[in-house]
Amino acid sequence: MALRKVRKVIHYPRRILWAFVAEGIETRKMVQTFAKQGKGWLLMTETADKPTEEELRQAVEQLKDIPRFLPFLVFIIVPVPGMTQGYVLLAITLEKYLGKKVSLLPTHIRNVFKKEEKQVSPD
Repeated sequence: MALRKVRKVIHYPRRILWAFVAEGIETRKMVQTFAKQGKGWLLMTETADKPTEEELRQAVEQLKDIPRFLPFLVFIIVPVPGMTQGYVLLAITLEKYLGKKVSLLPTHIRNVFKKEEKQVSPD
């Protein structure tokens, strides 16, 4: 039981790294989608590579993640021990307490911690 919890804690940095990679990929796709849309507006013509409504919706959702990601990134870069862990703990606590009213963590990083909650079952 304790060994399983230790293994989960050990895997957090790897999962958070992959969450950063996923956020980077989604941000790149967002920029490409908005660039396609802007190209069509600037040329004022219908282009064959115009983004779909679903692509635009995903790009807008990723755009909403950027303000959540920037403070998290700053806390990781700041070389104060415990700052990142404190920020994550505060963000998770506020999100649990206030529900969907407040969202402080980027989507993929929030999902890392929500997966852990779902896996932990009451014994």
